[in-house]
Amino acid sequence: MPVLLWGILALVGGLVAIWVGVRRSLPAAEPLPKGVELPRTPLQRVAGWSLGIGLLLGAGAAGILAYHGPETTYENDNVRLAFTLLILATMVVLGGGIILIKREASRDSGLLDERDLAILDRAPAVQGVATLLTMVIWVIGLTERFHDAGAVPLFHLMLLAWSCLVVYLLGLPLGILLGYRRR
Repeated sequence: MPVLLWGILALVGGLVAIWVGVRRSLPAAEPLPKGVELPRTPLQRVAGWSLGIGLLLGAGAAGILAYHGPETTYENDNVRLAFTLLILATMVVLGGGIILIKREASRDSGLLDERDLAILDRAPAVQGVATLLTMVIWVIGLTERFHDAGAVPLFHLMLLAWSCLVVYLLGLPLGILLGYRRR
């Protein structure tokens, strides 16, 4: 199987682990009456925006990688720079959202209620598992693909590291949004 497919499988595996972990970690709440919808909380808005923009930037980086291929992306300085800048922008957006969320949670401003704090406490529960699952899928894929060569090209190791970082950072806003869906 091509390395890019292993990479896609690793990212999907990490996101599925986040989804399953959050769904299992949150208690079921009583459903709302039909036609009643709660307004979005500030925590939901920050998580939604950081997740949306982060996924958009990450998709741009993945598009560059899919279009040019791993080897060309690594060898061509301009393509590698564009890819790296998109990944770093993804990490800044997701990390910035996490910083805003954590800063607001540490304040006693009244902006976050008990439900928000409960969701925020449980949301990061699966970040580590999702990251490890992403890494394991990558390692299995790279080992299978490059077994005969005896070595893995450097760029594939960088892809492993970038994807693990992005999955980890995606874990908190995705966990928050899934937590609200569960309640």
